[in-house]
Amino acid sequence: MAKFSVKKPLTVFVVVLAVVVLGVVAYLRMTPDLLPNMDFPYVVIVTADPGASPESVEEEITRPMEQSMATLDQIKEVTSTSQNSVSMVMLQFEDGVNMDTISVDIQQKISVLQGQWDDMVGAPYVLKINPSMIPVMVAAVSREGTDVYALSDLVTDELTGKLEGVTGVAGVTVSGALTRQAHVILDQEKMDELSATLEDAVKEQLKKAESQLYAAQKQVTDGEKALSDAKHAAADGVAGAAGDAIDKVYERLKDAYGVLEDTDIGDIVGGFITDPDGTLKKLNDNLKTLQGSMEKLMRELESGRLRAQVEGDVSDLLVQLMDGLTQMTGAELQLSEARTQIESGLKQIQEAYKKVAEQTDLGGILSISTISGLLTAQNFSMPAGYIDDDSGVSYMVSVGQKFESSGELADMVLFDLGLEGVAPITLGDVATVVVTDDGDELYTKLNGENGILLSFTKQSNYATAEVSNNITDRFQTLETQYEGLSFVPLMDQGDYIYLIVDTILSSLLWGAVFSVVVLFLFLRDWRPTLITLISIPVSVIFAVVLMYFTGVTINMISLSGLAVSVGMLVDNSVVVIENIYRLRAKGATIVQAAVSGAGQVLGAVTASTLTTVCVFAPIVFVEGLTRQLFTDLALTITYSLLASLLVSLTLVPAMASGMLRRDFAPKPGLLDKIYPAYRKAIAWSLDHKAGVLLLSLTLLVTTAWGAVSRGFTFMPEIDMNNLSLTVTMPEDTTREEAVALADEVMERVMSVDNIDAAGFMMGSGSMGGLSMTSTGNGDYDVTGYLTMPEGTFGSDAGKEIEALCADLPCEVTTTGVMSGMMSYMTGSGVSLQVYGDDMEGLQTAAGALGRRIAEVEGIEDVSDGLEDAAPALQVVVDRDKAMTKGITVAQIYMQVAAALQDTTTVSEVTLDGKRMEMMVDAAADSKLTREKLLELTITPDSSMSASMSSAMGGSTGGASASGLSQLTGEDSRDEDTSFPLGDVAEVRETVSLNSIQRDQQRRCITVTAAIADGYNVTKVTSAVQQAVAPLALPEGVTVEFNGESEQIMDAMGQVLLMLLLGVVLVYLIMVAQFQSLKSPFIVMFTIPLAFTGGFMALLISGIEVSVISLIGFVMLVGIIVNNGIVLVDYINQQRLAGMERREAIIDAGVTRLRPILMTSLTTILGLIVTALAKNAGTALIQPIALVCIGGLLYATLMTLFVVPCMYDILSKRELRQVSEDELKLLDM
Repeated sequence: MAKFSVKKPLTVFVVVLAVVVLGVVAYLRMTPDLLPNMDFPYVVIVTADPGASPESVEEEITRPMEQSMATLDQIKEVTSTSQNSVSMVMLQFEDGVNMDTISVDIQQKISVLQGQWDDMVGAPYVLKINPSMIPVMVAAVSREGTDVYALSDLVTDELTGKLEGVTGVAGVTVSGALTRQAHVILDQEKMDELSATLEDAVKEQLKKAESQLYAAQKQVTDGEKALSDAKHAAADGVAGAAGDAIDKVYERLKDAYGVLEDTDIGDIVGGFITDPDGTLKKLNDNLKTLQGSMEKLMRELESGRLRAQVEGDVSDLLVQLMDGLTQMTGAELQLSEARTQIESGLKQIQEAYKKVAEQTDLGGILSISTISGLLTAQNFSMPAGYIDDDSGVSYMVSVGQKFESSGELADMVLFDLGLEGVAPITLGDVATVVVTDDGDELYTKLNGENGILLSFTKQSNYATAEVSNNITDRFQTLETQYEGLSFVPLMDQGDYIYLIVDTILSSLLWGAVFSVVVLFLFLRDWRPTLITLISIPVSVIFAVVLMYFTGVTINMISLSGLAVSVGMLVDNSVVVIENIYRLRAKGATIVQAAVSGAGQVLGAVTASTLTTVCVFAPIVFVEGLTRQLFTDLALTITYSLLASLLVSLTLVPAMASGMLRRDFAPKPGLLDKIYPAYRKAIAWSLDHKAGVLLLSLTLLVTTAWGAVSRGFTFMPEIDMNNLSLTVTMPEDTTREEAVALADEVMERVMSVDNIDAAGFMMGSGSMGGLSMTSTGNGDYDVTGYLTMPEGTFGSDAGKEIEALCADLPCEVTTTGVMSGMMSYMTGSGVSLQVYGDDMEGLQTAAGALGRRIAEVEGIEDVSDGLEDAAPALQVVVDRDKAMTKGITVAQIYMQVAAALQDTTTVSEVTLDGKRMEMMVDAAADSKLTREKLLELTITPDSSMSASMSSAMGGSTGGASASGLSQLTGEDSRDEDTSFPLGDVAEVRETVSLNSIQRDQQRRCITVTAAIADGYNVTKVTSAVQQAVAPLALPEGVTVEFNGESEQIMDAMGQVLLMLLLGVVLVYLIMVAQFQSLKSPFIVMFTIPLAFTGGFMALLISGIEVSVISLIGFVMLVGIIVNNGIVLVDYINQQRLAGMERREAIIDAGVTRLRPILMTSLTTILGLIVTALAKNAGTALIQPIALVCIGGLLYATLMTLFVVPCMYDILSKRELRQVSEDELKLLDM
């Protein structure tokens, strides 16, 4: 490779130029971001069940959801929270799972579950967790001369839509804006009045029917009397003269017929029964038949034919008369049956009188579920399809129209019973429609003035900085369109990104400058210094090209990798140029020096580069957040080092062959006076090997114990120019008192130097998604956000604010926003999961654990998970008594739950041009109370919905015959089987949680605690574990720790695995390099030396061991062996050349002293700015820089003495090199 480069340097220059061009284009196309592209294997499923209690949500929604999702492929963990009206199930999958495929599987399972749920249950919302959920920007908006009502309408109606259209914006969340609600409040007084009207109307109908029945009863009596007289007359006719008898019969029958003709029983009964039930149909038909028969008889008598027959044949007359008597007897029976049926109808009317009040009680018929169902059905508009006309025009057909005003809502017809004198019943007849707002409850302030907060989230496929710039541009456009409108960014990830990028690039440039200075001081010649300097930007640009084509973005982690590697980029070039420079100084021609100089160190620089690179290869075995965060770091370091290796073996020899052509006399270097002293020192070390090794081991153990005993953290605090603030109000604080305290805190905050803007919001909701670390959860607690000028630190202002507010009755706490974002991913404080099936046992255990944890030093803000516990009433149903009533416990539950529902959300409506939610509220007097619970009427064979359907006849308008039948008492039941709840149940007082948590389908309570300032989370967690270990817990209750400490230790374990695997790979590479299984141990002994230096650096700087610092130790494994490889490789070369072992060790040490010191110092000085700078950009990688600097300083010093000692101990055998002649094939 060196020969080719020297022979064809222009080819090398052309390739380098092409790489530079590609690198510039790639960099310009790469948009910076805050964090790497991370795909978390988490899914949250949120399901709304309006009005349901936590227990009901758990039983009906959460548990079936958990059981279904537990069968998903590659599912790792299922946790859930059941709250009032909401179920939230979180799914964690194995790393590497295809989340798109999993999302489809989840939707399929949800579709199956939805068919089993009540219609009131909302459609589950599936949310994939990713960093894009963190707001890109939070801004406050205000407008001069505009009150909160006008500003809220402006933001929600106009600005939100325009801001949601910004490229890359996924959604805009508005906090602190006025919200309106349309409440349909059932009015008990209106319903009572209307019920009374209905009762009067039904009674009037019953009264008319009763009168008609009494009239019919009188007519039946008259008919019976006429028939009786006719029968007597017929009997007399038989005994008397035939002719006279027949005349009399004729007259009697004529009279009876007249009575029957005037008395139409069917008409009377028909007037009574509006629904042709047929109760008197049979009577009517029989009377018609009787009338026909008697009419025939009269015609025969009138014609004289009968008289002639009688006169001719008396016996025939008798037959006819007897037949008439028989028919009259049948008519008498039918009249008797009619009387019975009329009396039955009168009895039914009397029963209907008794029930009319109950059946016309609208309070028992119109429930909030019924009203909400009708409103949902009527507030409907949806496309039904398309119609094409003859001209080919296609018309979209829509059905329905949504409500547009409160008046239209009030005029909606609920049903029409068709009763005389009763108009169709509208919503306004039974309820009051009221539009309310929360203007009096709002508290959102910007620098003491009213404002509204806007939180922006980005689409996952857009870079954060790009979206931030787009939002800022839109702000400027809107400010010009609306006079007096102002946007003030309170948090902008774009600012963080550019701040961090600029800081890291600055550190990178300063590191490069320091490295060049070191080279010049050692070589005392600008030509090799320039050659080495050029290798830095070329290697970085080459790395950027590789980043672009492998999808690595420019972010805080990847740039940190470049900043850390800048000092190492020159290592290979330094070794090559130093060897070329040395050979050139010894008289070799420039071509010989360039080719031989690169060739002699080819194996060493390749092995040293591979050892550094291979320590990051095991990251493929790391899981979770550690892998997501640090893969980019590993890739950028790998790319830059591989690029530097390629540059050192191609570009450096090519440039050297051109720039070092002139003969020159080597100038005295900095080390010329040190060489003799070092020769003596190394000889002394070889004579005192045991003391040197014992000293190094002692220092390792001491420093490691000192660093580890201080505890561990995940990553260092990143102190930026912003703060989040929480004001926790005292218990029983009124809103007026809370507002006064919040205003006082605001005033004191604004008095602190360097506070540019302060945004406050009162309430339990999040402040634009920024209350992730807020400990306050009361209705009047305040969350705030503070911004400061660039270059200032939030921690200093936070301490001053807390001190200023210490005398207030409220608690004021501050924390860095970046820390909150990191806590979002890693958790914070101590957390215990308490598992058990018995809720009472869980609550007892959680309380005991909370009290015990509070006693541990370093603990504050303990939450035993019972703060939200509320008094509860448990209705204990006697199953045996319930079954005797013909009802089950589940049926009782349904009726109790329906009675307890006092409000429900219907849908969103636009009334009078304003969007709002529509709610249905129960009448105030109808709400169930503790005292009246056991008096609740339970109906075994019906429900309110069935009653409503029956009463309305299944119709919402128009007359209903069956509805009237219900109201008039025609019920198929013989008796009322309803009973009070107290007949089958008793009520017990207990305690219930407002939220029920489950983990792996087990109930649990989470006990949490914060860590006081100045304490380490892992040490405090260890103390907590020791404190709770002896605690006796109720049977069946278990405890697991899963807080920040567990996350840290898991990440530590992942990185330690990576480190151990890296050590193994380093060993294997050195075995290949040295062709020995023993020689690599000589070099690897430098690894614990480097660790000693790293621990020293952490102790001196006061920084705790963190996952980030462990990455520094991983890097040290690859870096520190480089010097040992260079030294051992040269010792072996000298011995193979015939030099005695001890002399070879000393000579190699003196010869390689300069490149070892040069490479170490360039790496150290390349990191020095990052290690010493106090800014947000370098805070994340500062532990890495400190560990590397400490490890290199100490290990480089010890390498120059310890490696020679170890070589002298382990490599006593003579070296033998296989010659080329021995490798030739024999021809024999």
